[in-house]
Amino acid sequence: MKLSDLATRLGYTRTDGIGQAVEDMVASALSRRKSHERRWYDNNFFDDGYHFRSVSKKTGRVIDHTARNSGYVERAIPRASRQIRGVSNLLFAAEPYPVVYPKRVSIEQFRDETGEINQDAYDQAMENNKQIARKQGTWLSTEWEDEQELPSKLIDMILLAAKNSVSWLQVYSDTNKQKIITDVYDAFDVICYGDVRDENMLPFITKACPMDIKEVLTDSRFDEAKLKNLTPDNKYATSEVKNAYMNARYGNKGGEDNKNSTIIVKETFMKEALTEDNWKRAAKLGETTGAMDGKSKGDLIMRHVFSAGAVTLQDEYVDYDNYPLVPFRFEPGPLYQVPFIERFIPQNKSVDIIVTRLEKWVNAMVVGVYMQRKGENFQLSNFPGGQKIEYEQSKPEQMQAATTGNTPFNVLNMLDKYIDEQGATTAGGQNVPQGVKSGVAIESVKSTEYANLKIPTMMLKKTIKRIAERMLERAHKDYLVPKEVESIEDGEPDYFDVIGKRGFDLSQEIDKKLPEDIVVLDKDTKVRIEIEPGLGLTMMGKRDSMESIIEYMLKLTEAGYVTKEAMQMVLKRFLETFGFGSTQEFMEAMDDGTTKEDMTNEKIQEMKIAIVEAMRDSGAVGPEAEARLVDSTKVGVLETLKDVGLIDKAKNEESTQEKPPSKSISFKDLPPEGKAQLAAQAGIALNPEEIAADEQQEKQQDAIIKQKEMALKEETVKQKGKALQKKPTNGVTR
Repeated sequence: MKLSDLATRLGYTRTDGIGQAVEDMVASALSRRKSHERRWYDNNFFDDGYHFRSVSKKTGRVIDHTARNSGYVERAIPRASRQIRGVSNLLFAAEPYPVVYPKRVSIEQFRDETGEINQDAYDQAMENNKQIARKQGTWLSTEWEDEQELPSKLIDMILLAAKNSVSWLQVYSDTNKQKIITDVYDAFDVICYGDVRDENMLPFITKACPMDIKEVLTDSRFDEAKLKNLTPDNKYATSEVKNAYMNARYGNKGGEDNKNSTIIVKETFMKEALTEDNWKRAAKLGETTGAMDGKSKGDLIMRHVFSAGAVTLQDEYVDYDNYPLVPFRFEPGPLYQVPFIERFIPQNKSVDIIVTRLEKWVNAMVVGVYMQRKGENFQLSNFPGGQKIEYEQSKPEQMQAATTGNTPFNVLNMLDKYIDEQGATTAGGQNVPQGVKSGVAIESVKSTEYANLKIPTMMLKKTIKRIAERMLERAHKDYLVPKEVESIEDGEPDYFDVIGKRGFDLSQEIDKKLPEDIVVLDKDTKVRIEIEPGLGLTMMGKRDSMESIIEYMLKLTEAGYVTKEAMQMVLKRFLETFGFGSTQEFMEAMDDGTTKEDMTNEKIQEMKIAIVEAMRDSGAVGPEAEARLVDSTKVGVLETLKDVGLIDKAKNEESTQEKPPSKSISFKDLPPEGKAQLAAQAGIALNPEEIAADEQQEKQQDAIIKQKEMALKEETVKQKGKALQKKPTNGVTR
């Protein structure tokens, strides 16, 4: 039945009869998917490790083929289970995530009467939209990862879709708590027409799940008068096949005392056309939800019904533009298609049979085969550490053990090849080709496998985009008061408030004051799904890619095409990728550091002062340095006198003559003529005029250095005073 036909017919259905209408639609959909349910059942048990269990088509009972003969056991080799998990890991290794893009700013809005454009106002509007989009993206990522834990739920959806061809995620909200809620459901729990390609073209979608009878009876949403007509059914699902599977896995539900009784409650979303017949009813039932806002006759409106056993528990119209249930499947096409795991099951069963027979052969050959003459008897018994054989006449002989040959192993290799062609050879780190050792080669192999998952990757991106759009829609319509959002960026907490577009408009109507920097969440916000496979699929591949990027960025930075901030961002991502931990302190050190491009005159003066003080502390300049220089000069002069033999000659003369009283005078304290005479005694010719000129030049240089030191000290004192005046008071900005 077409969507338009059923939507028109549902418009004539009143509240008392909508529960029965839901039962009829559900029964029709269940009858059309019976063949799929049996396959889903077999796939679930196969993934659980029961490779030879199925449902009888005649009796509907579970048949376990491993119990055909006493002691007969089939080994279940989990090759198919490992393949779907390896593909799921590889599919999600790209880490897809939603990104919010800023709204468009038309440049024509900033054109004045003369035709000129106010470029400053245009740039400011662009910057404001970027900041709003950044905060909207922060809210979405915080809700995505921290509140909803959607990465793990998406993996659950991938595994369920691999076994049942499709899985579902529902996005709804608790309006009282202003909280978005997401839940994952398998193909059994969501009832619809499986031949439809797009879920938005479905006339209805029903989610059927068991609820505790006590919870149903105390739910304030349900009609108390209708609750008296409910009877517990104690089922796991509406599907008989899933109910049989769950009973086999977890046992029967409920009990005779009805203390733990449950009932299947159906939550149905259906698109209904607005006509003269249902306009008043829709306006009344959708008054509190805002479902009729902006609607006119002929439009489609979402009808929301809770029912159980053909009894209507709640009937309302809700403000939903699209179905809140989002599907995921591996390939485009009908919702019900060939499950991914079924491509591995035939080969996996062949592997099970061959391995089972090889195991039986190994067990038989360990014991051996004994040959016995006809008519003769012997008895074989076991004892710890060996066997004992008692015979009457001829000694029994053990037959020579036969070999299996290479055929079974060649067949196993062939089956593994067929399985790997459908899945991922190295997704789990297994079956790496011989000789492939380097990270570059393994990265190449894994990249090839990821390229083969192009179709599932596109389907996953489509699912994530629709989930993000549903979350924005619920926030747009159900966030009626400001809600605080907290995020951490570079180790620093950031706080801001968000509100839905509907709540913002209502606040404007009643002149309710809102925070100036509040962010409005709009369902029309553009969302794109980004993936990060470019750095690599292995840690070694990511490291090599990041190192290449950094080398390239360094060249651009040296050439002046890339700023320091951009290079810092690249380095930050590099450290985060390899688990450096919190990069806050490292990035702060980079911000506080100085490069050669940042050397201003003030910094150069500060460096000079620091160098002079360090040299003075180490004794490289000042009186101590001058004293060491004089001492070293004395030692040099004495070594020269000794080398020319004057010291030995003076000692001989002193031994023959009486020594006059001596007086020690420092070489530096002598006048230029005295220095020339003393040097002449050592055989060194010095000019007194040149000595006088050198001393005068040294005095002038010392005076200049002292003047510069005083100027540098005065400048340092002034700068420190300015820094103390600019230093902010302690406080927290929020």
